[in-house]
Amino acid sequence: MRTVEIKVLGTTDVHGHIRPHTYFEGEREQDLGMAKIATLLERERQTCQHVLFVDSGDLLQGSPLIDWFRRNGGAEAVDPMVETLSHLGLAAWGVGNHDFNYGLDLLFKAQKDARYPFVSSNVYWARTPDLVFDPYVIKEVGGVKVGFIGATPPGVVIWDKAHVEGRMEFGDIVTAFALHVPEMKSKGADLVIGLPHTGLGGDGEYGPTYGGYSKGSGLPPENVGLVLAREIEHLDALFLGHTHQPVAMTENGVAIVQAEMGGKRLACVHFVLESWSGGWKVVHKAASTVSTQGVLPHPDVLRLGAAAHEATLEYVSAPIATTRSDWPARNERVEDTPLMDLIHAVQLERTGAQLSAVSAFNTDIGLLAGPVSLAQIAAIYPVENTLVAIRVTGRELREFLEYSARYFAPYQEGSGIFEKDVKGYNFDMVAGVDYEIDITRPVGSRITRLEYLGAPVNDEMTFSFAMNSYRQRGGGGYEMIRSAPVVYSQEENIRELVVDFLRERGAIEPADVFVNNWRIVPPGLIDTETFTYRAAVPVT
Repeated sequence: MRTVEIKVLGTTDVHGHIRPHTYFEGEREQDLGMAKIATLLERERQTCQHVLFVDSGDLLQGSPLIDWFRRNGGAEAVDPMVETLSHLGLAAWGVGNHDFNYGLDLLFKAQKDARYPFVSSNVYWARTPDLVFDPYVIKEVGGVKVGFIGATPPGVVIWDKAHVEGRMEFGDIVTAFALHVPEMKSKGADLVIGLPHTGLGGDGEYGPTYGGYSKGSGLPPENVGLVLAREIEHLDALFLGHTHQPVAMTENGVAIVQAEMGGKRLACVHFVLESWSGGWKVVHKAASTVSTQGVLPHPDVLRLGAAAHEATLEYVSAPIATTRSDWPARNERVEDTPLMDLIHAVQLERTGAQLSAVSAFNTDIGLLAGPVSLAQIAAIYPVENTLVAIRVTGRELREFLEYSARYFAPYQEGSGIFEKDVKGYNFDMVAGVDYEIDITRPVGSRITRLEYLGAPVNDEMTFSFAMNSYRQRGGGGYEMIRSAPVVYSQEENIRELVVDFLRERGAIEPADVFVNNWRIVPPGLIDTETFTYRAAVPVT
């Protein structure tokens, strides 16, 4: 009886991180990036004869290096992430949602340049049954046929509507797997491994089934890893993505792994198979993840991207403005701050809108007195959203604010103030109106004062409302505005607009942009050191 040992190793949500740097803190080495993953891969390949390396999506967006490349690489240049993954011998790549952010031309250029297959089983050309990508690929290693099937979050139709509307449609992930996995088996796949860019889901300890949009959107579920493991026959393993959390577990006999974002971990499923009646039988299966902490970056990968790295360092560190003041970020989700009002000011000035919505993506990094660089702005606003303005009614505005206010957990002395199932970047703050959030009231009735130019907002009023493209398309579950008329859209990157705003002024101070228009009430209930609720102070 013949025995074969196979290790399938995977990354996901690398988001353009090749070297062990975020570029937000100079050249300080951090435990992330494909250069460190390459060292782990080399170690595994030295100890196991049959190793397959895969990735589950969100490669092509998310780092200053990629941002530099998009601006300066040139039409014929190969994407640094594509070049790196090709060098590392990627066996298959499941297409993620952020891989659509720069448009279809760049995505297909990456596919043309890659020396590995793109797979997704639920992305169709609009109004046809024809798939955009191959749904799966079957590789043979050690005499064993290993099949890899991908899938992409259906939310791309919301998040990247400008790129895919009228051109592509995104089906249900579970339905796509149910269709294609039996086909893979019929073609001789001994192992079937999913590379869906989806999280575990389940709405319990494993996270939300819907995260970037709501069930009311009419789209199929976003995070369905548990459903796939429980309902799809013949699955041997799932390499998940999208939710950025490390996972190593088994469900219904299916090994489930997910590598942490940014190349911080390498996911692994270790198989041992025995020949059995003309085929193969899995006799051992183990799921694990390995951290890149303390791992040295591989010199070959460092050399491969050295020129782009040096250019990126210069690009992000050049001053774009100066300030004499610190602009702290830590409390920006519990109080109005100049840093958020800077983004409001940009959005309001550019669109001419009456109102603006922003969210805090990173409460660890603000601005310090001195030069302001692109790296600092990229840390504050790390996503590739574009600026849009819509027309909303007073009723929709109140619904928007009430939905945002669900970010705060029910008031209970000593407990944490944030609702664990609501992402911080889905808490929006609005400029242009004055309002209060009463955290002692139930969700849905927390906006206790809402005024525009000193007068109460009523349901019939209308407002022009600036925001990012992700939110305008219903991202984060903001379904109340998804169908609102668009009154401004020039496909302008918000981070670039902030950079241009600062460059034009040359110097900026908090007083130039700060308007204190919202607050949490009753005052004093939040301990901003621990972000827990204090005891209520009796009214005398």
